[in-house]
Amino acid sequence: MVILLSSPTTAPPVPVPAFRGLTHQWVFDGEVYDLTSPDTGLFLDTRGVEGMHFPTVTKHKSTSRSVPGARVRGWRTEARDVFWPIWIWGERSTEFLEKYEAFFRTIHPVNAGTWRVGFDGAFRELSLTGTFSDPHAYARDPVFDAWSSYGVTLEAAQPYWSGSPIARSWRSANPVDFFDPAGSPPFHISPSATFADAQITNPGDVEAYPRWVIEGPLDPVIVGVDGVEVLVPFPLSDGSVLVIDTDPRNVTATLNGSDVSQELGFQRFAPIPPGGSVPLSITAGGGGRVSIELVPLYFRAF
Repeated sequence: MVILLSSPTTAPPVPVPAFRGLTHQWVFDGEVYDLTSPDTGLFLDTRGVEGMHFPTVTKHKSTSRSVPGARVRGWRTEARDVFWPIWIWGERSTEFLEKYEAFFRTIHPVNAGTWRVGFDGAFRELSLTGTFSDPHAYARDPVFDAWSSYGVTLEAAQPYWSGSPIARSWRSANPVDFFDPAGSPPFHISPSATFADAQITNPGDVEAYPRWVIEGPLDPVIVGVDGVEVLVPFPLSDGSVLVIDTDPRNVTATLNGSDVSQELGFQRFAPIPPGGSVPLSITAGGGGRVSIELVPLYFRAF
């Protein structure tokens, strides 16, 4: 009798296709519309899409009669214009109308939706509203044909593409003591990431303003970036959560969900510059935790 021993065979890995495209989604009021697959009956024709590359930038310059060229004094990114060639169709007229009405209800002059462009699980997002600036002419009855193409013009008031949020968290270096009721000697555990270690990296193309999440008990509390510090003028009790959003478009402060912007008073906020690791300034006493959340901003969708 011959016994053959061999290792179990495993299926070879499935090769990843060498060429793969971007995915496109439109998110509005919790609903997600797949714009990538023609099978859905709602399709973004990427051959004519505008808005995924560089935004319009206005550069401020000065010139002198004695100096050649110009000196750049500053720059400003304008609102981003977006154009979508959209195809909508159905198996019958009623199905076309359902998809037509569902999609165009998401295009609004004030209520924004989110354009999400992804590749291999990573994605960037852009908040959009409709401009309603271009008329549309029908060459045929789209309901009878159960299909039609549309040119949809939109605008991004915040012109940068948002990347995946980055979150970091730190605690006080003060150790927490534990006691064994059986009478064993006490021991303590110190956090691995303390306020003195606080730093963050902004992988985006431009500076971005962070969101601070401060959990009590902590008193006093001072947080800052690049020497610009924010003093919290009241103590945080155990279980209290203070959230400070430093985005200059909508600076807010809430304590346990209630607005405390007036109590926080006038404060100066600094952004996180793009590039390498940036040290943060955190001074706080107590056993609470300080976290920072940063959404990196990019010129392009990929």
